[in-house]
Amino acid sequence: MILNVYVITPSKTVWNASSSEVILPTTTGKVGILCGHVAMVTFIKVGVMKIRYQQTWIPIFVQAGFAEIEGDIVTVLVNDAERGDRIDPELAHLELETAQEQLNQATNPLEKIRAQLFLEQARARDTAAREFPRSLQLDIPDPMDIKKAAVSASKVIEHL
Repeated sequence: MILNVYVITPSKTVWNASSSEVILPTTTGKVGILCGHVAMVTFIKVGVMKIRYQQTWIPIFVQAGFAEIEGDIVTVLVNDAERGDRIDPELAHLELETAQEQLNQATNPLEKIRAQLFLEQARARDTAAREFPRSLQLDIPDPMDIKKAAVSASKVIEHL
């Protein structure tokens, strides 16, 4: 059996394909999802979700949102998301260094909170970019290339 996995942001569908396994970064820790998982809704935190596609783990940077698991359908609705292969690893590493510098230079509590959030996002983007298996030749579906995807964001929301 397979999972049908959808990763959707307000502006785009990042993933719309089947998978054998998913790992979600939730507010209570990482949650692994396999076929036949119990129905649930959970909050997603900034981090890297992983989708097992053709025996390979595909990292996807995600910002805050939520996920619904119902039957063998995993729907992840987040503020923003990027597949690891869409992130420039050098740029992501520079953003991580900049975020660390901003945190080190923050003087008041508000600046520190903002810098910490920026650091979390930069760390997750850097991780997704570094962990993407660039040497492998996978036929990864790209929802941006599909003009009429099987599931649009509005259809998924109607389902919920």
